[in-house]
Amino acid sequence: MKRLSASLFLCTACLVVVQSTPVEAQTARALERRVERNARQLQRQANQGAYLTPQSWQQIDPWARSNGIAPLARAANAVGNATNAVGNAIGQTVDAATPVGDGQFGYRDSSPNNSWFYDYYTYTPTYYTSNTEDRYAGAVRYFDADGDGVYDSRSTYRDSDDDGRYDEYDRQDFYSATQNSIVDNEPATRSDVTGGSQAATNDDADKYRGPDDARRHTVKGKIASTKLAQVNGNENLVVALKQDVETVAIDLGPAADLQGKNVEVGSMIVATGAMETIGDKDVLIAERVQIGNRDAIDIERNATQRFDAEIIDVKSTTIGSTEHYMAIVEINGERQLADLGPVATYKVELQPSTKVTIQGVPVQTQDHRVFMAEQVRLGDEVIRIRRTHSL
Repeated sequence: MKRLSASLFLCTACLVVVQSTPVEAQTARALERRVERNARQLQRQANQGAYLTPQSWQQIDPWARSNGIAPLARAANAVGNATNAVGNAIGQTVDAATPVGDGQFGYRDSSPNNSWFYDYYTYTPTYYTSNTEDRYAGAVRYFDADGDGVYDSRSTYRDSDDDGRYDEYDRQDFYSATQNSIVDNEPATRSDVTGGSQAATNDDADKYRGPDDARRHTVKGKIASTKLAQVNGNENLVVALKQDVETVAIDLGPAADLQGKNVEVGSMIVATGAMETIGDKDVLIAERVQIGNRDAIDIERNATQRFDAEIIDVKSTTIGSTEHYMAIVEINGERQLADLGPVATYKVELQPSTKVTIQGVPVQTQDHRVFMAEQVRLGDEVIRIRRTHSL
């Protein structure tokens, strides 16, 4: 694993640019951007790998088949078809996944009073692992290159020098056939997006595709405005706080979950979460919120699917450098594969016939679809899965 900062230093050392005029300054910045882009390309190649090794797949594939899970090659039309022979549960998983593409945002009402944040936007599912009260240990972001609602790859991001900005990342491809055709998922720096140069607008390689801010933000104050926004096909409640001369936008998640919680103009609010950049605006994606004197509540978002399931069979498999539980689970009478995360996450050994509630996203790996759990409820315990390990 190579650090981005080291790559940038080595590449930048090859440039000698004298900035004396605005035109020369823009040219220098364009050259710097090319160096940064090349460095990220080198890191992406060094840190890119497959989700499962061929050796691991040779163990999983016959085990899955013996448990009645047919490979997708036998049912090419399985995607989105709940009546397909592969099983209704798989079809429902795909149907529930809304195709998501970064960079989709805008207004339905363009009046000045409504311009504090967008009326609709999309963002790729991203999961943050808490480290301290004001830092995240890392982030995981999923990518769906072909927009079919089943994810093809993911990247994990780390803040190696604890300066509040992600500077290292790894990428895992779920489906090997897409490794050469999948869109560039590398994280451009925020300056690439906001720098304002024409090159930044036209060069797709410099579009922001990864999280930048590793800090865990907490904001508080009185709600100044509210709006309902379409987010990834769902109706979310977004509120605005006035802080000095700035407006802070907070996405509070599904509006239906906040009915009766007194989320209205004038109410005091304390919200904690990650700061994301959508278009030219920042928004706090709240993970926890307190309204007035009410108890704080955790925000559950609809970027993932949730199913009640029963474990039919389970085995440990090496993924990256970590032992994971790979399980055959039954959902509504149908079976599918699920990655339940690192074995070390669980206090007890998982066994067949165990009832669980799993929340996560569907991915396609080799010729099977795997439900990637990000949260598992086991009895009264809710287990959040950490997926920030290196390749």
